[in-house]
Amino acid sequence: MFTIFLRDNKQRIYRKLTTSDKIRAMHEFDTLVYRKDLDGHKIIAIMQYRNSLTIFHRFDVSTDHENHIRGKTKEIYKALALI
Repeated sequence: MFTIFLRDNKQRIYRKLTTSDKIRAMHEFDTLVYRKDLDGHKIIAIMQYRNSLTIFHRFDVSTDHENHIRGKTKEIYKALALI
């Protein structure tokens, strides 16, 4: 089971989705990662699989930071054997 959500720096959860469909999970996570309206905010987009952290994106870091994964999700999905 995949869980995709946004979390702020106070550990509050926003827009949570749970699905067993990995294609939908990747699509929903990409949708969050590409939300430019969140850039600069202390918010993290998270995708978990079986309650284990799988991948996350920070909106409050520069584009060259390792936790800013916009444009890199396809390679990460391949590395995780999701595609």
